[in-house]
Amino acid sequence: TSGSSRLRHLFLARSTSLAQRPPWSDMAPTPIAAFLLLLASCFAPAAGNAAAAPVSPEEVEALAADDECEVTSAEGHCALSAAQLRAKVREHKAAAKEPEEEVEAEGPAESSEGSDDEGELSEEGEDAEAESLLAAPVFNAECFAFTGGTCATSSCDAWRNAQCSLAKCVCSGCAGADGKCYEQKNKLVAKRFYLTNGKYDKYKMYFQRMSAFDQMKTTKMWSTYNLDQDLFDLYELPGEKDGKKAYFLSSSKWPASVMGFKATTGTALSPFGTYAVDLADKVAVLDTWGPSSVMLHLCSLGPKSSYPGAIQVGAVMAGKTVWAYLHHGSWLVYGSVTSPGEGGYWIPDPPFPADLELPLCD
Repeated sequence: TSGSSRLRHLFLARSTSLAQRPPWSDMAPTPIAAFLLLLASCFAPAAGNAAAAPVSPEEVEALAADDECEVTSAEGHCALSAAQLRAKVREHKAAAKEPEEEVEAEGPAESSEGSDDEGELSEEGEDAEAESLLAAPVFNAECFAFTGGTCATSSCDAWRNAQCSLAKCVCSGCAGADGKCYEQKNKLVAKRFYLTNGKYDKYKMYFQRMSAFDQMKTTKMWSTYNLDQDLFDLYELPGEKDGKKAYFLSSSKWPASVMGFKATTGTALSPFGTYAVDLADKVAVLDTWGPSSVMLHLCSLGPKSSYPGAIQVGAVMAGKTVWAYLHHGSWLVYGSVTSPGEGGYWIPDPPFPADLELPLCD
């Protein structure tokens, strides 16, 4: 076999190293050397018929080292040292090959596995980001998290499915008209439309850029010069309150601002007025009206009205519906707790989509 052939060649190499000793060496043959020479002579005839297996220089050097240690050490120690040296040579060669084989065998697998891990981490990162965005309360026209409930002295009502945050019951999703939490966002049902007054048909409602009280106002200035401050978007909230839908009437130019109602607190003869409201402020501790002042109710005058497509815009304040209207002597938009008449009719331009069904005004 190849193993026995290699052993024979090792013995031959050993005998060669002995024969090639320098003449000035006074080393006497040792029993180990004599034994190896005897074995070499026994295997010599067979070696010529066997396939020559190369003997590495390291192995020859290891065998030669046996002779050196035989001169300086005891026989038992020399035999042990030679065996150890041969074992170390083989271990060294095996160790040099194994890492290469491992790199070839495991390298691509590790790379592929690492790529899979990176993909999994990336997906987990996206999921975590999506969850964090969903969990963070949002306060804009597209999604408004404040339910209107408070939790300063007690927990949030279970039916809201809300969480208590800074004494307010807020949603990880969006609050509906009924004060419950929903996973769906508010629906954009109409965008970039004007609201022209029925009584003063040259005047349109708009959000003021700068105002002491941020009150809604009307203007007959061309829209080009009004810089889109008179354009509105309409969002429908999920759920219903007392069988009615609720809406956000937001600015197309400033999406964070919506139209809302407040008490004028002595600044005008009318008890209520309409104002530009930042939805993020509706969760402030000092806000006393809650979401109901910005979750608006819309009704239609119907097809038989003298004002086709006209609507009324109101909010429930102190248990009563307050309607936005324009009265004589002022271009500011106020709120009336009684029927406002033509001053409270508002005509969308362009008209609302046909599939937007609004209840008829009383």
